Amino acid sequence: MKKFLLASSLLLSCIGTSMAYTTNVIQDSIATDTHWTCDQQYLLKGYVYVTAGHTLTIDSGVIIKGDKITKGALIIERGAKIMAMGTLMHPIVFTSNQAPGNRSYGDWGGVIVCGQAPVNWTAGQAQVEGGPRSFYGGVNPNDNSGVMTYCRIEFGGIAFSPNNEVNGLTFCGVGNATVVNHIQVSYSGDDSYEFFGGTVNTKNMVAFGTWDDDYDTDNGYAGMNQFIVAVRDAGAADQSGSKAFESDSYLSGTVSGLAGDTTKVNRSIFCNATLVGPLNSPAFTGADPNYVAGVHLRRGSAMSVLNSLILGWPCAVLVDESSSSYGSTVANIGNGILQFRNNIIAGTANTSFNKDVVFVKDGARSLTPTTANSDTTATGTDWSVLAGGVNLGPITWFKNPAYKNKSYSTVSGGVQLGNPFNLANPVLVPNSTSPIVYSSVHYPSWATGVNDVFDPTMPLNYDTTSPATYNVPGFAPDFVNSKASNPFFTNVNYVGAFARTGINDNWMNGWCNFDPLNTDYDVTCYTVDPTVGVNDVYSNMGSIKVYPNPAQSQATVSLDIKASSSVKIVILDRTGAVVKEVFNGTSATGTQSYQFSTTDMANGMYVISALVNGKQSITKLSVMN
Repeated sequence: MKKFLLASSLLLSCIGTSMAYTTNVIQDSIATDTHWTCDQQYLLKGYVYVTAGHTLTIDSGVIIKGDKITKGALIIERGAKIMAMGTLMHPIVFTSNQAPGNRSYGDWGGVIVCGQAPVNWTAGQAQVEGGPRSFYGGVNPNDNSGVMTYCRIEFGGIAFSPNNEVNGLTFCGVGNATVVNHIQVSYSGDDSYEFFGGTVNTKNMVAFGTWDDDYDTDNGYAGMNQFIVAVRDAGAADQSGSKAFESDSYLSGTVSGLAGDTTKVNRSIFCNATLVGPLNSPAFTGADPNYVAGVHLRRGSAMSVLNSLILGWPCAVLVDESSSSYGSTVANIGNGILQFRNNIIAGTANTSFNKDVVFVKDGARSLTPTTANSDTTATGTDWSVLAGGVNLGPITWFKNPAYKNKSYSTVSGGVQLGNPFNLANPVLVPNSTSPIVYSSVHYPSWATGVNDVFDPTMPLNYDTTSPATYNVPGFAPDFVNSKASNPFFTNVNYVGAFARTGINDNWMNGWCNFDPLNTDYDVTCYTVDPTVGVNDVYSNMGSIKVYPNPAQSQATVSLDIKASSSVKIVILDRTGAVVKEVFNGTSATGTQSYQFSTTDMANGMYVISALVNGKQSITKLSVMN
């Protein structure tokens, strides 16, 4: 049953609505359709279950706190749904119930979503790790567990014991009809995200200050993920070995994957990731010794990494060949199920041998891959499958010209991002001379004899007959190969998670928070400080309004323009995708109105974004045609 406790009224003094509010203590089961509104706060005590057949709806701006003493957690069970639809200006926040300055890793249990999509357990299902009663798994890859957009999850995640852990956000057999984007998990006491099988797809995901792994994939997970970020705190890592990506297919209780059976392999895809490790220079010695690798592929994994940046790790990619009990990781490389292509590695630690890609066997030295042993060389037989019996070895595989990977000795001199190691304000957008967004390539056939500079605002064009058409940066992505060509992936002209075309390239600005330790959450209707990042209201713009709201057939956006400015107004759906451009041009001083039709829009909630000289303000619109 659901229990509520009325707390004393609090007077709000920080970001949010200045009004008294009540705190509802939630425990046990939520067994009816339930709606949480931002005029109240919610405290999770112990395991809180949303039961099958019921939906928990959470409005934008709602603050949910996890109780430290009882390790509160929210579990969405199979057949239930969560509808947590925050917005850029009004994200939903799950955080610790401790006071500012006193929060820490593992203060509460985190969020767990269970679905009925396939997993590779031999029983077809399994119970959630960490103690919850809930089971996950099924036969429906298109299962729908709801929506999570613009949500922050802070100080959750508890490692009770090895392989008995609750993470910041855990997806257990979640299906691909579930919508997940714009999520930040910060200071998780175990992994930020873990995917136990399922098919759920994600975009615009951030892991910040994680204790163990940033993105852990297991049990035949087959989802697609794009615009992925991990930023690490050099002083915090787990004794199990911390990585940005840790990927398995098999373990005790799952199918084995032997005899070449790859039907239930972990074949997830991560595209356009920026994974910032603990080493701000290859010679840095102050990182926690439990840091292991940027990417750890083991136990028969076939996870693919494409168009991504792996920066500042002791070892960039650790290929861990399985024992004879399970299917082969290396065989998946050989048959092309596992791809590592169009990626940049930079700033791996200085040692006596190349650590961009390291090979170990049977888990041996998987925690100490920077110790040179024979299995890091091309002497073993495990790599013979890569070229019809010709042993290539890990570095040769990485440098295969067909795979278009590249490495730099340093992050600053090679990849050139804004300020990736600044934990107070990580800037992962490339600098103007980064090979991600710049090219000085000159082709002799061009009559002008002038180097052509890449235009980041234009799509890729490989036509080398003229500098007027050729438009490729120094290091280009690939969305043509068999993995990246899926329509889920947005075709962009850069590798990593960020472009460089304008002020809004840092899509973390505004809704993300890189100082949750000190944030005052004794507020209601949580809003982003309008003086921060892309949510700056430009000095040339006053209020933004839309009417009628709800809209039927048509609506009008009204903007107060204080000086003649360039204006772009677009409408975004709940996934953050642009569904309509209302206006793009120059507007004169004064109150300007922009009318548009809603007849081609589905009923539901939308966000209207107005950019005035590159600065943004937003408002919400409900369409009820």
